Amino acid sequence: MIVTKELKKLFQQLLQNEHAHITVGATDITIRIFDKATLFSLATEVYFGGNFIPKSVRASAEKPATFARGGIKTFLTIDEKAFKIYLNYMGRLDNMNNEGFRLLLEDFSWLAEQWRLYLDKHDKNDLIHVRVK
Repeated sequence: MIVTKELKKLFQQLLQNEHAHITVGATDITIRIFDKATLFSLATEVYFGGNFIPKSVRASAEKPATFARGGIKTFLTIDEKAFKIYLNYMGRLDNMNNEGFRLLLEDFSWLAEQWRLYLDKHDKNDLIHVRVK
């Protein structure tokens, strides 16, 4: 759970740098503000493929999440050069208050964890099983 003190520090960082990082649970979230601080984005890594993103992971990333909660609309992006998949969210700051932002961060963190588990499960589907005699 995020405390008010952490939110204040986060907002101060955003005002100074237009980006900030916060850890919610086991999720490191990057927050960016833009368009004169009326819009913001959240991003976190949900998959790292080493030197390759398997076909089953790519296919899974293209399907809509069956574990969505809270009604927030997220999307995945693939960084081909780094072999990573990120969960993203874009929203408006106009009507956002501290409690709403806190709940959004917690929902986003929960979704990120679900995506990690889901993509990791599909990553294992592409493993080649070798029998040892």
